[in-house]
Amino acid sequence: MDAAELAATEALADPRVGAVSPEALVAEVALHFPEARLDPGGVGALDPQVLDEARRSRPIEWASRSLTQGAVLDAFAAHCRDELDDVEVLGRHASRLELGWRRERAAIELRCGFLFLERLAGGEPLLLLGQLTPAAVERFLGDETLRGRVAVYDLARLEKVNAARASAFVYFEWFLRDVYRVKVAPAPAFTQGLVERGIISLGMG
Repeated sequence: MDAAELAATEALADPRVGAVSPEALVAEVALHFPEARLDPGGVGALDPQVLDEARRSRPIEWASRSLTQGAVLDAFAAHCRDELDDVEVLGRHASRLELGWRRERAAIELRCGFLFLERLAGGEPLLLLGQLTPAAVERFLGDETLRGRVAVYDLARLEKVNAARASAFVYFEWFLRDVYRVKVAPAPAFTQGLVERGIISLGMG
């Protein structure tokens, strides 16, 4: 199963996404995977464990040793549990980590793709780890509510789209810096888009 099919299967299996027509699915896949030709009739149910493995196995190329985004999530979960007195692990799943800091609640989640990204925005901040596409960046630029609730970090490219406020996300960046000696920088296309729309000014601050 290729990346587009995995992302489509993931979206259809996610209750937050809800009902999706075949036409809408094809259009959404075309935005995120322009080279793909999806047959919606061929997208069916996939064992949740297989889907989790696909999310977890994405390689992190900059690492000097074999590393996947699933391994990074596991290491951060252990870091929160064992080394951070003020961060509580509220839930731990194969592709999702739920955290609490004082009264804040937030989650970090692995994704195969970012189809119907706006439907994932709930009441609590959500950090998604996966492959950042131009279509995902464009969706953030056009949706203020989404920008305030969801962040995307592409660990392979060390780029992020993040305007959401959550202490857990700050701890995650500190963890990447201290353990892996890397920094996730704002995606240039996101910064440029914010400037072009007058949302931010690079001359300020």
